[in-house]
Amino acid sequence: MADERGQGLGGLAFALAWVRDPRRGGAIAPASRALAQAIAREVSRVAPELLLEIGAGTGAITQALADLGPPPDRFFVVERDPRLVRHLHHRFPRAEVLHACATGLEALPLPPAASLMLVSSLPLMSMPRDEARRCVQSMLTLMERTPNARLLQYTYAARHVRPFDQLPPGWRWRRVTTVWANLPPATVWSLEPAAHATQGIH
Repeated sequence: MADERGQGLGGLAFALAWVRDPRRGGAIAPASRALAQAIAREVSRVAPELLLEIGAGTGAITQALADLGPPPDRFFVVERDPRLVRHLHHRFPRAEVLHACATGLEALPLPPAASLMLVSSLPLMSMPRDEARRCVQSMLTLMERTPNARLLQYTYAARHVRPFDQLPPGWRWRRVTTVWANLPPATVWSLEPAAHATQGIH
């Protein structure tokens, strides 16, 4: 019942956030349970020491990540909308919710870790181009300075369209899965060192 109530409040919070700024919402509804579970399965498979969710919104994907049971001091959630930050604090007391912008990830007070997974819900393809570029650069900067770092990013574009190009040398995209049960259908991509990207489309 508590989870259903959280989802209901989350839907209302998403709608209000979308009305305030539709270009930053990226979709007409929060991520589906099917998409959240697909992302959580990939996170579970990799089992990173440190987990960072970017652009958590109302927490649709955060819930699936929290269900994996990451230690509170190893699970960080970033959101820039102050109303959604308050919602996330209330809904996920065992996560470290940070009110921050994705353009400044390298300045976050993250603990050292042997491996890092970024889970991004940023609508990179619908954001203003310069803002998207700065978000991407911030994610790449953080990944390049962290051992065994990966990025999960989902898109609503055609299945062959990668989230962004112009990667640093040695990094490749791997298509994880396409979730047809999402509205709209979503493709999950993993950005990882080329030595690890041995399956899927590179």
